[in-house]
Amino acid sequence: MKWYQLYFFFLKTVVLAQIVMLALGFKVAESPVFAVVDAVFKVSLGLFVGIYFWLFRPKGLDWEDGIILSIGGFIILTDIQFEPLIQLYKTRDQAIKTAAKTTGI
Repeated sequence: MKWYQLYFFFLKTVVLAQIVMLALGFKVAESPVFAVVDAVFKVSLGLFVGIYFWLFRPKGLDWEDGIILSIGGFIILTDIQFEPLIQLYKTRDQAIKTAAKTTGI
């Protein structure tokens, strides 16, 4: 597999794990991991859709439709919620200490 296929496979696996955890009743949306995965997924999808449809127009797709789709990809980038990421950055030292205690490192 190529590197980008592995990257998107990893993202899909993490999102699927979060869906399963939601179905089991865990509060995933409050997790810092959710904030990071959500931001990375939206950046990846937004840039891919935005750049792909901007540069490469599939057969049967008009120029205007490609522009609208690429704008849609860039709009996904504006949907990223930065507040949880900023909060996670501010509390990163405490999170590292907690993770070290939990894993016994």
